[in-house]
Amino acid sequence: MGYFDGLTNASFKKNEEGKTIFFPWGVLGKGRILPDEATETKVRAFVSRYYKVSLPTIFGVGVFVGWAWSFLLVTIFGAWYYFGSKSLGSHYPYSEDKLTLKESYTNSATGHNKVTLWLLFTFSILFVLAGIFMASIATSSSQIAMGYFTVIFFGACSVAIGYMLKVKRNV
Repeated sequence: MGYFDGLTNASFKKNEEGKTIFFPWGVLGKGRILPDEATETKVRAFVSRYYKVSLPTIFGVGVFVGWAWSFLLVTIFGAWYYFGSKSLGSHYPYSEDKLTLKESYTNSATGHNKVTLWLLFTFSILFVLAGIFMASIATSSSQIAMGYFTVIFFGACSVAIGYMLKVKRNV
């Protein structure tokens, strides 16, 4: 399984009856009970395609064109995801089950391989160190804020990925 499969897995869970529940908004929303494997495959393919198209495009545009354009793309891709997930799942019943953050990370960990997780963890730690360095040599308040933001964001990423590595080790 690849990186995008791991991201996709975070939105799905099996209930006690063995049915797959799709949580389009992750831990923040209700899940829809999918009736069969064919439907699950179709929904998974959409979520995976969304990640494969949106993340590289948003990041690439941000780096090469400018981050203001990336924020516009976030809105466009968000609308695509909203309407796409709604059309695929809105006619299925809601589940009473909730998706916890722990379950979401555990499901995501099962879709990632260890090498990918270790690379992500290593780079997250390096970005934390870079943020500390940025803040320590900053000459303006905006540079200090960027350094702190980098430390907070990639520190949170490090914790999440570290948890997934722990889960992966125990599987």
